[in-house]
Amino acid sequence: MAGKKKRGKKTTASRGPTALAKARGSGFEEYFADPPMTPDEAKEEKEEIYDPDLPFAERMQSCIQRFRSRRRLQADRGLYFNDYLFLGGVDCMPGAFGGLSQQELKDLTPAQRREATATDVIWANDSAGAKFYNGDESDWSVDFTGVAAGFFSGSLVHLSSFEHKRMLEGITTVENFLRYVLQHDVCPEYEDDVKSALELCKTATVEWPMIRKLYSLLPGYFNLAAAELFCPENTTKDSWSFQQFTRPENFDATSVFFTAFALMDEPQLFESLTTKEPSITWEFTCTLELVQIFRPDDNIIKRVKSLVIGDKAAHQVPIGKAVFKQGVIEDDWENPIVDWPINEELMTLFFDDVLLVNMMLGMKLTATICELDAGLRFVKAVEIIVPSFYVYLPQEMMRSYKEPKETDRPAPSVNDAQAESAEQED
Repeated sequence: MAGKKKRGKKTTASRGPTALAKARGSGFEEYFADPPMTPDEAKEEKEEIYDPDLPFAERMQSCIQRFRSRRRLQADRGLYFNDYLFLGGVDCMPGAFGGLSQQELKDLTPAQRREATATDVIWANDSAGAKFYNGDESDWSVDFTGVAAGFFSGSLVHLSSFEHKRMLEGITTVENFLRYVLQHDVCPEYEDDVKSALELCKTATVEWPMIRKLYSLLPGYFNLAAAELFCPENTTKDSWSFQQFTRPENFDATSVFFTAFALMDEPQLFESLTTKEPSITWEFTCTLELVQIFRPDDNIIKRVKSLVIGDKAAHQVPIGKAVFKQGVIEDDWENPIVDWPINEELMTLFFDDVLLVNMMLGMKLTATICELDAGLRFVKAVEIIVPSFYVYLPQEMMRSYKEPKETDRPAPSVNDAQAESAEQED
């Protein structure tokens, strides 16, 4: 019996021009730099592949394919990159020439082989259907910043299970691709937009960890004290949004609540709270957008730290203010427009300073607010918090979309269960 012929190793050249050598890592290492191109390779990119006279879609499709050959998109990185491209209207399904035999592929040039086995297509015509970018400017626009924001806002959170390390991996994958686009001068007409998208990557690496921290610290001492004093028993324990928060031992809600106002420069509110026993007059849920933060000044912080009750340190926390306007958090539900619940344009809420440190202007949250007859409002529960760059892309709703097709089969109905079963099988 003849021995099996050893399979030869695939050379770098066989994987196409500028392909990443196997000894070069994945291309996502911290100090990784693409090796310089030869004069012929640089000329080919400038005058043929990324010629400004070529349609944008053609240049970008070549860029995506060449980027894949220059990077090892293994495990989660490939998943993140595919989802990012989908939100941008790129078809990442297997190419039409995936059925070529090894011999047929071998007979092609490296460039032809890359084109034949490509899994990324930017149709830019009617072949895209309703699901992908079709070049129609009335339905689509080129927006690198918007696509990155949409990916970081929704898809990345679900794909990474909100884990910091995995989210960072998704952000750096997109950042690496955008730098590749700039480095190779793929679309100079959108250079400013690409740079803006790169800045957004930096913003995402800062804001998402802050929001993770914010979730773990909510409701904070002040809002916990207010809820325990004025809401039904076990309100904070039953709220799923505060499950990560640990109630301090020997927590004195009355001391925390009234001491906060005694030490702050809020004399009118303090008087209203102490002259009679406050009670909740109204409870409502609304979406807020942060427009201003007032952290406690040094004098208040010193007063809080030096506070002693009896012969023991009080362990109080400094309190500041956050000012919000009406906000909107879009998603795939058709939510009715809700009127702003108060007469004023802005709403002021009080938070522990450690919470204010982890807030950023422009962030949005949907929360349940309680209002006392003394005029004070406090947070009872939080449904969701999103970063300042949050955006919901309509493309999210096209994930399971299938193009309609003509059929002679009668439509499913309650009178024909077999038709319904056949429809599901299709």
